[in-house]
Amino acid sequence: MGMLRITIAETAAEQLWTVEGRLVQPWVSELKSTWTRTKTSRRERKCVVNLSGVTFIDKDGERALAELSRQGAELIATGCYTGHVVHNIESKQIESSAAKKGARRG
Repeated sequence: MGMLRITIAETAAEQLWTVEGRLVQPWVSELKSTWTRTKTSRRERKCVVNLSGVTFIDKDGERALAELSRQGAELIATGCYTGHVVHNIESKQIESSAAKKGARRG
């Protein structure tokens, strides 16, 4: 099992996360724990999660990234694989949002 590295850089405007390695258990739990632990320091700043160095994401990892995205994280991916995963996460959120709006109207 490979490792996961999470590096966080702070600026006045944003918190930039660089994630590298395999996003699988037990590292998914570490990602979620880090997200919770850094919530206070983020305050109202934007959080950008750069996934360019991620080599594999399992279903637990996808769910964790979707939750981060729902809570305001901007997911950045440059490769085919991670780009596909991020696209799927964003598409599901758009569909879910549209379904909720339709349910409110009906």
